[in-house]
Amino acid sequence: MVTKKGEYLSKSLKSKDVFYYKDDKEGVDVLSREVYKKRPLEIHFPFDRNGSPKYKYIHLVEFRDVDPTTINGVYKAVNFGLGFTRNLSPIVYRLEKYPTIGKIIISSKLASKITRTTATFNTTDLEEIFQTIKPLKEVQSEELKRVSNNALSDIYPDNIKRSAETYKKGELSLFLKDKKISPEKLSDGDVKRLIDIIPANIKEEKIVYQAEEKINFIKLQRVKDDFQKLVEQKTDTDKLEEKCQIFFTDNHWILSNILSMPVVLLGGKVYVGGKSIYNKGGKEADFLFKNKLTKNVFIIEIKTPLKKIIDTTDPYRKPDVFSIGKEVTGGLVQALDQKDNLQKEFYTLAKGGEFVSFNPKVVLIIGNLKSLNKRQLKSFELFRNNVKDVEIITYDELLKRTNLILGEFVESKKKNARN
Repeated sequence: MVTKKGEYLSKSLKSKDVFYYKDDKEGVDVLSREVYKKRPLEIHFPFDRNGSPKYKYIHLVEFRDVDPTTINGVYKAVNFGLGFTRNLSPIVYRLEKYPTIGKIIISSKLASKITRTTATFNTTDLEEIFQTIKPLKEVQSEELKRVSNNALSDIYPDNIKRSAETYKKGELSLFLKDKKISPEKLSDGDVKRLIDIIPANIKEEKIVYQAEEKINFIKLQRVKDDFQKLVEQKTDTDKLEEKCQIFFTDNHWILSNILSMPVVLLGGKVYVGGKSIYNKGGKEADFLFKNKLTKNVFIIEIKTPLKKIIDTTDPYRKPDVFSIGKEVTGGLVQALDQKDNLQKEFYTLAKGGEFVSFNPKVVLIIGNLKSLNKRQLKSFELFRNNVKDVEIITYDELLKRTNLILGEFVESKKKNARN
């Protein structure tokens, strides 16, 4: 007599196919699966080797909108009685403490929740549980082997060498998760140590991408915060302009954004000519850029965010005509003087064809709009919109421009981190 073992189609109904599992040797013939035809639903009925329900209270597992073969932690072969593997079985046994729960639903669309009779797992949450338990199971297995080895070593020290306790893959992620360790709890030493042990040959490209994205997020958030602090300075000290120079040197991409074209920084505090025959009186531009394609140069002159755009609260002509402050007019003439010297001494300065100078654009960055009232703002706008050769930009305007580029990215990352 030929014994049969395996799953077979018992009924093919209009709505679903019904499968049974048979093992003549064990005397098992039991309902195993129902696969629905008109909707994405598959129901498993876990059983043990005797054909009895595998779990005490939970009798079925529904897979909604998801293929069971794509879920980690569930048996793919019916010979094992379906249900959950050792990496997910602990959650089932924990749920068994609630006798009324008789069904588990696994879905890619439904949210995870527990009702009186059902435990629903979103696939993302279930995968996270799987990745948490899996390394713990592996660690337990390795630890059992180590303890067993050392127990034998105690009896046969000359024949069996003791095994030292070593790090097992997955222990770190389990430790971080279990201790609820968040970034603010890490010391600089902790971070340095974590960076030191990052392998050079990471196999998972997604991890590399996530690491780069995280680093870029941290950098951009720091730039945004530092720029905000710079703009909100309260005291105009001698070192503030130097601080501005250093900040824009480190983040010159912010200045290149002003020019709205592909540019490269030639340098900061760049000599643009103007020395006398006695080698004195040379002129420096705070920043010199060039167009990557045409090589034409641009001059950017910076003052501090605390330089006054308009010096007085009293109008030059009532009610709303104000004189522009000396810091603005002085900076304007200084920038034009740099342009004039660059034009005159271009052929001496641009040896080798590194750049060209065709009526270079000049930008002056100074002050803050928030220091002006509505009447003063009108005078300032009239003034700068009629200055033909120099674009005047305030610090708070430049900060706003910068935030339009990186601010949305930073904020969206914050929201994702909170969710």
